[in-house]
Amino acid sequence: MEKLLDVLLLGRVRFHDLNLTGRVLLSQLPLNLTMFLVCAVVAVVDPRKFRDPSFLAAQAIAVGLFALCAVIPWQRLPYGTFLVIPFLDFVPVTFVRSSASDALSGLGLLAVFPMLWLAGSGYRARLMVPLGGVASLVMVWAPLVPAGTVDARSLAAQLMTPVMILAVGVGASVMTASGTAQQERVEELLERSETRERLLDTVLETVDVGVIVLDAEGQGMFANSKQIEVYAAALPTDGAAGHETEMMIYREGSEDPLPPEQWALERALAGEEVERELYRLGKGAEARTVSVTVRGFSDAGGAHAGTVVASSDVTDVVAAVRARDRFLSIMSHEFRTPLANIMGYAEMVQDDPLLSETSRSDLEVISRNAQHVNQMVDDILAAAVTGTDSAAIRLPLDFAELVREAGASSGPDAKRRGIRLSVETDGALPVVGDRTGLVRVLDNLVSNALKYSGSGTEVSLRASRDGTWAVCAVEDHGMGIAPDELERIFTRFGRSTSVLGTGIPGTGLGLALAKEVAEKHGGTIDCTSEVGVGSTFTVRLPLRAEARS
Repeated sequence: MEKLLDVLLLGRVRFHDLNLTGRVLLSQLPLNLTMFLVCAVVAVVDPRKFRDPSFLAAQAIAVGLFALCAVIPWQRLPYGTFLVIPFLDFVPVTFVRSSASDALSGLGLLAVFPMLWLAGSGYRARLMVPLGGVASLVMVWAPLVPAGTVDARSLAAQLMTPVMILAVGVGASVMTASGTAQQERVEELLERSETRERLLDTVLETVDVGVIVLDAEGQGMFANSKQIEVYAAALPTDGAAGHETEMMIYREGSEDPLPPEQWALERALAGEEVERELYRLGKGAEARTVSVTVRGFSDAGGAHAGTVVASSDVTDVVAAVRARDRFLSIMSHEFRTPLANIMGYAEMVQDDPLLSETSRSDLEVISRNAQHVNQMVDDILAAAVTGTDSAAIRLPLDFAELVREAGASSGPDAKRRGIRLSVETDGALPVVGDRTGLVRVLDNLVSNALKYSGSGTEVSLRASRDGTWAVCAVEDHGMGIAPDELERIFTRFGRSTSVLGTGIPGTGLGLALAKEVAEKHGGTIDCTSEVGVGSTFTVRLPLRAEARS
């Protein structure tokens, strides 16, 4: 009963939330209320109708049908049995129409209530609506029989009311069918949404990444167990709950706690972008290093709806990288001392005028190979030292001058190999950069060109301006590189298969490091090559702003 009243008062309970008996009672209630209204109006207009047996019978039948709706256990009967009530409703409507139509007009329209019930039930509407139309027709024709006025004219005069009621029934049936289809679609979408939500929850609990979702106000909506586990390391370890601002969050490599306004989440809420930034949570052996990325998301209307924070625990990865870098650094430094001794003593012995030509030739081989090993050690050391490029001081430079210096420093090596080295520059090329890094790039490209070219060939360096770019092209006429290997040569430790078969020494680090330096300067480095013809490596760096016009 409480649910029934809630539906009538437009509360939180909806019609379909009621049991079958409640829905039957609610469907019957409009007719009974209208019949009660008819009694009230008749009491004012023509009280004599209360002495008419037909009028009283109509009211009694309506009350009796309402009582049947309440006492019959409809849920125990076959579904659709309850539709006998709207067909029986046509009986009291017939009696009240025939007995009070002279006092009140339009009483035949009371048949709309049982017709709406039949059409709105959704149960075999194609059958129930026509039967309701027949019942409406019987309602208007049946009173003509006892009156003895059954003829074509009188029958035709009563057709409008049944036709109108049938039209209402057809319209209600169509809308009910459409509403039912929409409801089924909504239920299907809700089921899919629930399934996707469960899938998302399962995925977020399965992946080894901490995820927290905040709403547009910055309040937490969701956090998976990995997020809770990772950030537990940042909580104070003194046993107290601690205030949020006392969390132990540090920049990776720093021992100074970050103030709350510099935390990744706070910065993201303030509108900044955070992309894979490293933070250390906690101290000591229990500290965790996390890579944090923050993304905002929008609702269907494009308005900001919240923020997603993803935290990857990279503690073991960072430790492994540091161990590798320490190993490479130590190994490289351990090589430097004996190599320096070898090259130094070889140079000293070469200066001896009494040295035979055979011994001098042997010493040149020793010196040359020691230089190759030294270059390899330099490449390994450069790869082991991380972060130096980002911290390097960048100053105004003339890229054309650096190209000329690279040609000059490589001239003796080219002469010894029997290779002609030419340098062409087209005026000054002002750039802003790290001189050491750019010299390393040019030296690497020139040394590679000489290393992989044969005696009697030519290597050329050409520096020029191309729009807003300073360009240096290093061209050789050596063995060349296969097209499918052009990308691999710019990866660390990546070398062409044709080179591997020649026995020419190298680590495969030089070009990778050169590419990194060029990109950190906002430039590019690429290669065009043809096997057996030669290769051209091109470096592009942005010109200084004042030199672009």
